[in-house]
Amino acid sequence: MKVKIQNAIVLTTACLPSIIYITWLAAYYWLLEAGRYKAFLQPKLWPLLILALILLLLFIAALITQFSRKSGHVLKFERWLQAAILFVPVLFLWAIYGQSLGTHALAKRALDTGQPFPISGTGPQRSFPTTDGKTSSLLELIKNAEQFNGKRVAAEGMVYRGGHSDRNRFRLFRFVIVCCAADALPLVILVKSKIAEKFDNDDWVRVEGIFSFETVNSRQVSSIAADSVRPIPAPPPEKRYLFF
Repeated sequence: MKVKIQNAIVLTTACLPSIIYITWLAAYYWLLEAGRYKAFLQPKLWPLLILALILLLLFIAALITQFSRKSGHVLKFERWLQAAILFVPVLFLWAIYGQSLGTHALAKRALDTGQPFPISGTGPQRSFPTTDGKTSSLLELIKNAEQFNGKRVAAEGMVYRGGHSDRNRFRLFRFVIVCCAADALPLVILVKSKIAEKFDNDDWVRVEGIFSFETVNSRQVSSIAADSVRPIPAPPPEKRYLFF
């Protein structure tokens, strides 16, 4: 019995490179399927995934050359330690998928959560003659704030209540990515509604109302006087961020 167990361990040790290779390729395919990589990376940077695949193949080739059937008969602890280290990134990837940035990250990354990220006026200005019934991203609303002023808009995002006592207000926010989730920045718009108190932090909602500007703490901020605020299901992780 002891010999059989030892032989099984020896065989498994010899197969470790193949197991690692298959696991990493499966993780790579999983990221590409349905665009899951967009939960971590700006879609415009997709060529980096090709480079990652090339590096993966080269790395695995180098790893395999270190193993042989003969060396597999030597039960060395470092073989399993190396394999365990290489499995960590895959396990971490699957563990964090779906855990997108929320109010905790907003409070940490925004210098002042009462002030939208100051990008208004950047980029080309466009005209939006009618917005009724059309959902606009928070990035569109803030980049082209003057074009939307006084018009009816619809936007979707998460709720941030902060420590304010006014239950008829909350901040609608989403994160925008330049490169990857590590550099995500919050976009925030103030929402005023009689039913605002029904919603809690991190709830996903669709807001419809009149877009305007308001002065808060001596600063001009974008706001929506909402006549409709309704809960919506959280989007898939790869669709929760906005992209420049």
